[in-house]
Amino acid sequence: MTDDLAPAVELLRRLIACDTSNPPGRETQAAAILEDFFADTNVECTRVAKDPARANLLCRLAGSGEGPSLAFLGHLDVVPARLEEWSVEPFAAVLRDGEVWGRGAVDMKSQVAAVAAALATLDRQGFRPRGDLMLILTADEEVGDAEVGAPYFVEQMPDLRIDYVVGEGAGERIATSRGPIYLLDIGAKATATVKLEVRGRAGDASLPAIAPNALDETARLLSRLAAYRPPSRVIPELEPLLTFLAPDATAEQRIEQARRAHPALDELVPALTRTVTHATLAESNGPANVIPSSASITLKCILVPGTTRADLDGELREALGAGDYTLELEGPDGGSVSTPDSPLRAAIEDFLAEHDPDARLVPALGYGFSDCHLFRTAYEATVYGFIPFRHGAPMVNLTTKHASDERVSIADVAFQLAAARHVAGAIGRQAGRAAVRSER
Repeated sequence: MTDDLAPAVELLRRLIACDTSNPPGRETQAAAILEDFFADTNVECTRVAKDPARANLLCRLAGSGEGPSLAFLGHLDVVPARLEEWSVEPFAAVLRDGEVWGRGAVDMKSQVAAVAAALATLDRQGFRPRGDLMLILTADEEVGDAEVGAPYFVEQMPDLRIDYVVGEGAGERIATSRGPIYLLDIGAKATATVKLEVRGRAGDASLPAIAPNALDETARLLSRLAAYRPPSRVIPELEPLLTFLAPDATAEQRIEQARRAHPALDELVPALTRTVTHATLAESNGPANVIPSSASITLKCILVPGTTRADLDGELREALGAGDYTLELEGPDGGSVSTPDSPLRAAIEDFLAEHDPDARLVPALGYGFSDCHLFRTAYEATVYGFIPFRHGAPMVNLTTKHASDERVSIADVAFQLAAARHVAGAIGRQAGRAAVRSER
């Protein structure tokens, strides 16, 4: 291992071994590991905590004030791991065949460790940036309802100057017939939560047809929802991706042609061009010997930017059809977008030109939630989602993140470390304050 890779891998293993499953989170214990890592450097660490057990952490290598500032944005919490579904202990940070296995390896403790090691290396080499270089680590990103994470951070730090942000998002290397690509998330889809309340009528569960069963009706409605295919919407931010993947296809054919370019794109392209809805919670109360009179289902909806509440309501009612139910919508939230043209994108492209010259960086959207949109809005910053995985198979990331046997190759930790060092150095050497970027 190189001099800075070994500390990055060691830090990653410490972070994975620190169980920050959310709930309950307990992110402060991971923040303390970062504070210890930076203890002998010029990187200053500041906790921003509403709950002492769930701190956000600002790690800053101060600049001279003569250039733009750059923040790497990550989160310290992880989704829970069900031990019986894993082939290894999920919090043991097992080393196997050149990979680090454990909950959070991909989402997103490898990037946290790589950026931390990059800042420490730049400091050790005597690099003094013109603008601040930061690593901002938030709590409660995975759940988001405790009001202790990114919303609290931006509220408490309104005067923090951030021009550019690299956050969670795309970065898998996807092979296509036109050459390998990395996606750059210049924005993200919006999110909405819908409460589906289904009504039946109470009755004696000993009788076969005495009353309509709310759970039977719920099953029927959810089956209709699962079979429904919402209409596709291609917003301007997705044109570069579809143009690259399907340059000769008609408007009606290009989504299907783009999906055929790679198994990962078969998942990603539909996710980026239509509403994605899943039932995530179900509740029905009452005695076990009584036919339930009601059931409540929580639907999580991920929306193409620009989709309104009325649009979503119409899609859901078309999918569900007739029935005795009500819909209660919250949102949409998020869905902001940054300009695709910036010095930050240029820095990432320069890194790829040097380290993976056959590959191309293609702007797209993030398919899932991240804290990026809060920083785009609060600081008028240009924010991209990008965590590069040069060596790991894209489908492994997509199928193990938030699932079992999550792991990252040490070669990709090295690649992320090199990327963070390059981008931080490129932005840190620039003179002049960055212009305010457009947002949606």
